[in-house]
Amino acid sequence: MKQNPLIYLIAAFGWTWSCWIGAYFISLASGHSLVTGGTLFDLFALIPADKGWLPQLLFALGVYGPLIGFLLVGRGEQRPTSKSDASRFAALAVLLPLLIGVPTVVVSLILGYFNPGGATPGALLGLIGLYFVSNFLTSGTEEWGWRGFLFPYLRQKEAGFWPATWKGGIIWAVWHYPLMVFLYLGQGPWVLLPTLVGFTAGIVAMNYITNFIYEKTQSLPLVMGLHALNNTVNFAIMLFFPGTPLLFLTSLMAWAVVAYLDKKHRLA
Repeated sequence: MKQNPLIYLIAAFGWTWSCWIGAYFISLASGHSLVTGGTLFDLFALIPADKGWLPQLLFALGVYGPLIGFLLVGRGEQRPTSKSDASRFAALAVLLPLLIGVPTVVVSLILGYFNPGGATPGALLGLIGLYFVSNFLTSGTEEWGWRGFLFPYLRQKEAGFWPATWKGGIIWAVWHYPLMVFLYLGQGPWVLLPTLVGFTAGIVAMNYITNFIYEKTQSLPLVMGLHALNNTVNFAIMLFFPGTPLLFLTSLMAWAVVAYLDKKHRLA
């Protein structure tokens, strides 16, 4: 298959933006709210179509743009890695998403945002588990495109790890922009624009972390799990601390992790 980044980007952006924007306007026309934070399993509750099933399904399918792009262009060049490095850094794929969420959890707890409602611990753990599985099967598949093709391509073409990471991170962030616009457009440009800037900064940090883990392990299933776990940590925070305004601390902590990795394990 031809390693053509333009084909990949057209497929990834074209599929995702068409699905997401189409779902948004269909939901407006039909009078149904578009749920952007649900799971695959929530779709079953929307059948038949008169309950807003069609736009919700279209929205869910939008996430597969990077996977479709990957299927068109194939996997990028893999870099050699040792088994000891792969095992050692694989543990970080589990630990880092949990660590990144710690400041938000601690400060939200201190400020009294803890409010899991009347749900039992078992029910909450079940929801978190279902969210992780759903996210692995949806957002996790993005990694076939971002890490399976785009990062290896940029790594080969750019002068070093950081240039490849900055460019890939901005592309990854912009790919999300329709979703961010749907969520914050109603709050006006003074909320939307700073949100986009902060979101982009957070995505670049996560791009560094995910690229780092992938370079050290060359494992797509592993970074799929990291991606899903990172999203699940944010979901769990909102589940236990609804209304907390402190999710920005996860982005700051992600950059602290980037600074540590760049100092201790700098990649040329």
